[in-house]
Amino acid sequence: MLKSGFGWLKSSRFWLLTIRDGREDQARAWLAQLANSGLVVSAKRVEEGKAKSEASISEAVAVAFSFSGLKKLGCSEAETHPFPTPFSSGMGSALRKELLRDTSRDQWRWSDVEGHDGCQTVHVLVAQWWVLDEESRMEAPDPDVFVIRTVENNPCSFKKKEDGRLREPFGFRDGLAQPVIRGLREEGGASRKQAERDAGHFYEDRVVEPGEFVLGYRNEYDELTYCPNVKEWPQSGDRFTLNGSYLAVRQIQQDVEAFEEFRKANGQGICEKLMGRRMDGMPLGWQGPPGSDSAADAFRYRVEDANGFACPKGAHIRRSNPRDSLGIDVQSSIKSSKLHRLLRRGRPYREETDSGTRDGLFFIACNADLERQFEFIHQRWVQNPRFGTLHDQDDPVVGSLPDPKTFTIPGLPSGSEVTLASFTKPLGGGYFFLPGIAALNFIVRHRAGARTAAAHQAEAAVP
Repeated sequence: MLKSGFGWLKSSRFWLLTIRDGREDQARAWLAQLANSGLVVSAKRVEEGKAKSEASISEAVAVAFSFSGLKKLGCSEAETHPFPTPFSSGMGSALRKELLRDTSRDQWRWSDVEGHDGCQTVHVLVAQWWVLDEESRMEAPDPDVFVIRTVENNPCSFKKKEDGRLREPFGFRDGLAQPVIRGLREEGGASRKQAERDAGHFYEDRVVEPGEFVLGYRNEYDELTYCPNVKEWPQSGDRFTLNGSYLAVRQIQQDVEAFEEFRKANGQGICEKLMGRRMDGMPLGWQGPPGSDSAADAFRYRVEDANGFACPKGAHIRRSNPRDSLGIDVQSSIKSSKLHRLLRRGRPYREETDSGTRDGLFFIACNADLERQFEFIHQRWVQNPRFGTLHDQDDPVVGSLPDPKTFTIPGLPSGSEVTLASFTKPLGGGYFFLPGIAALNFIVRHRAGARTAAAHQAEAAVP
């Protein structure tokens, strides 16, 4: 999942599973079957598959666990190496609500903590991708074992303008400006040479140390990322969380009708100012036809657009990745930005309701430090009403300030601000641990094995 976003697998489904009381053994058995199915794809297998052809991998699955899910399956954190507080407390906790500046969660349908009124407590997240218009090979979970909520992909998300590129429900190109993980996601051979050629000297702005996303590796501080452990983990060397990552997950409903009304009233150019990109994904200062993904990520703000005349200071992409604009100089700013990068693995979704269809984004961000990465970005940049010398404004696309909201656009001949309503609302969220292959196999097998050994000892003691 960290190696690849499986862009060629255009069908997707996300399973939000709650293990029913007393059904832990059956849940573990289903998870073990899934782990053995060949659908959980390692980074090595992705690399081998790309060397042959992407079509050699026609379906992939990733499995992640909330803190309450790990406890439900018998994994208890070690006192010497406990899990970080954001993960153990959960995104759904009252503390994280305040830290994340979530004004209201009355509409949430699910979370990662027990006791959240009216919400499903999710223990296991299963992400599934497969070839569009083909049948999935994954066996569905048993409703007698799990409480099941599914989030299905939007079949139109890859088809708009018929270019096969992923688009979010408002119609903008999605999945751009991803970090390149040194040693894991660096483009190899000719593709890397082409990426470096397209991006020029901006290419290194994207390259981030693996420890920013994978636990146990060197990060941008040149330190080994902290690895928590569980008491039951049998290995004396490597810890349970080595090769894992944390997922910050949010289900975000998008009001496409309201956005289209805003577009009609204000024009396409103003909508692109809110997002910070053209509809085709290219930066707002770009001239000419769309370029490559590397070219779409090859820009900075401090020199080229310090005052926000091209991309406003409060635009969505400028808040989520300020690049070189917040430090004392260009290089220190880029270095600082690399401490707060996210690897996005979400997909657009569509759900049927009594009043019609609703579109949205199932947002997934991979990171190794929830506080320094996801929470910092969400609190200090996206939801901060004073970001970039602004006043009483948050993110124009995913902000949570009450309506009516304003958005400052420097250089507008008719005035510097436009009024807008909320276009999105979160329907749920949680923090999950994405284990490495060894840890996943341990989670789904260790308790059954422990009972078997105990049974053998008891039988041997019987006269």
